[in-house]
Amino acid sequence: MEQFDVIVVGGSVSGAPTATWLARKGFKVLIAEKDTFPRDTNSTHFIWPRGMSYLNRLGVADKILEKTPHFKQLEVNVEGIRLHGSVPLQAVRERFISLHGDDNNVVDYYCGPRRFYLDKVLLDEARSSGVDVREATAVTSVIIENDVVVGVRGTGPNDTVLEARAKVVIGADGRMSRFANHVNAQKVKVREKSTFAYYGYYSGIDKPELCIHKKGRFGSAIFPTMDDRHLVLIYGPTAWWSDFSKDPESNFLKTYEFVAPDVAELVKKGTRIEKFKAMGRMVAFHRETWGKGWVLVGDAASFKDQWTAMGITHSLRDAELLSHYLETVLNGESDWSTAMSQYSDVRNADYEDYWSMVCDGAEMEPYTREQLEFFHSIEGHQDKMDQFIAQVGDTISVKQDISQNDVQPPLLPDFIRDFDSQALNYHQNIYATS
Repeated sequence: MEQFDVIVVGGSVSGAPTATWLARKGFKVLIAEKDTFPRDTNSTHFIWPRGMSYLNRLGVADKILEKTPHFKQLEVNVEGIRLHGSVPLQAVRERFISLHGDDNNVVDYYCGPRRFYLDKVLLDEARSSGVDVREATAVTSVIIENDVVVGVRGTGPNDTVLEARAKVVIGADGRMSRFANHVNAQKVKVREKSTFAYYGYYSGIDKPELCIHKKGRFGSAIFPTMDDRHLVLIYGPTAWWSDFSKDPESNFLKTYEFVAPDVAELVKKGTRIEKFKAMGRMVAFHRETWGKGWVLVGDAASFKDQWTAMGITHSLRDAELLSHYLETVLNGESDWSTAMSQYSDVRNADYEDYWSMVCDGAEMEPYTREQLEFFHSIEGHQDKMDQFIAQVGDTISVKQDISQNDVQPPLLPDFIRDFDSQALNYHQNIYATS
């Protein structure tokens, strides 16, 4: 039986960087990954400046930028209210100092690499850092002794058998985590309401930055990715997914014409070059994060809706954070329970308010008049728009008050002053055929 310090189950955006950080600290690490890379996966793959900072700290950002355009400015358009700005570098610095104790190599740009490229870059970096990477290797069970997880069993290429032991086994195999099932990690909080998302890749679109639109109960996003292509996406309440999916291609354009007609015209002029991808339901949850001999990272530990595109960033955060606490255990500086409790507590403190905000937003209720008044109050005030964008990108706290109070109600446009979502039929399912 093979022996390691750490076994990581899953070699994607949480598993590969976790393994890399630990290998660089001098530990013997195995990755067991069921797929063979490169491979694509359903993911909107936008990475905010906070996430790009983690990639830069890991040493792979330059490889990403070789293939993928990057930008600082973006637009959030809410019911025609245009909020254009960027995530301030100082905000990124402060978040990293607060969470990790330093702001080394943080950046203020975003990027949207395809997953087939990003994931392979991360796995290759793990391999070059000394990690023993086993692709096409599926973990089928865990080895438990005295109620402690001490290893894994699985199958590899050509029906080879994997039996390996370790001081720690990490589950990094995504929201449908089989490893979490193996260790009976329970979901401790669940939010059922979510969005559906439907997206494709287009060539021939001239739009150099991310643009997010929200109108009524629908949203859209468009951003440049690799090979001169744009990811073009719409999303709405999961309750409407069934009707949407009866004629998805025509309903895709119908939604875009409603939410962002100017972008819809660009999409019509472009050429779709791949099949559409869909995510019909994305129930949010927290799982038990750790137990005897095991711990979870990324979407295996907790999952949330896609509408703010923070999944990759939070997976990268978990990787760096967990590697720090595991180092103290493996070096004998801390006991297992203390270190894992600290990891879980710090992670949750960094995460919970934002997770709740995302879950609330995933219900896709129309904005209220009060919310529209807020957006109107910060429009054109660059520092406030930047702060709002930094909140969406989980860089400053969503609880931080960024209101701009110098706009009085008489100055409000008629649309906001008389706003009535019911009168606008925002609660009507536009896809329903009966």
